[in-house]
Amino acid sequence: MPRRVSSDVETSLRQRIEAGEWSESLRLPNERYLANEYGVARNTVRSAMQRIGADGCLRREVGRGTFLHRSHEADLTAVTRTLIGVSPADTMAVRQIIEPKAVALAATKSNLADLKAIAAAHEKAVEAEGFEPFERCDAVFHELIFIASRNELLAALHAMLRLIRNQEQWLGIKRRSFTPGRRADYCNEHAAIVRALLCRDAEAAEKAMLVHLDSVGRNLLNAQ
Repeated sequence: MPRRVSSDVETSLRQRIEAGEWSESLRLPNERYLANEYGVARNTVRSAMQRIGADGCLRREVGRGTFLHRSHEADLTAVTRTLIGVSPADTMAVRQIIEPKAVALAATKSNLADLKAIAAAHEKAVEAEGFEPFERCDAVFHELIFIASRNELLAALHAMLRLIRNQEQWLGIKRRSFTPGRRADYCNEHAAIVRALLCRDAEAAEKAMLVHLDSVGRNLLNAQ
């Protein structure tokens, strides 16, 4: 390997850290190993690692080695990156776990304004024709249910699911699966959810959401 200056080694190490090469152990190879790998002197590697360490990315432990210093923000960023490319089947499985519980909470935790907003979103979806208008109304309908659950963590999880569902892979599948008949079915399923919410019937709301998601899941996965 040709000799590299310290800045080249620094750039390479940063790229490898960013790519998660040592994310499992959080421990970087020692200076001797990296110097041999890059074909440079140990002090060149040491200089590169000191500059990276100055940014707070690394910490040195005497007698143990050099470790990645992960901030909470970096951990969240890493988690968010994993959302890219998540399969529709996995996404629907998670939706079937959390959305029925969210709507059950909404049945008991929401106020009248929440329920009126959900009902209004449903009415707009009924009036929407074509894929894009219905998709926007459908997204609002589900988002309002999570807001009405009064659970910040559930709302945050829903936001993550929306990131997945807004990716082009997902939008393509939804476009292919969309038909006027299925739109009508979804609206009827939404109506059952709204009725249960207005009656403050958590069990019925949860069951209605399960029925709806089962219908959506079948249609989406058959359209892949």
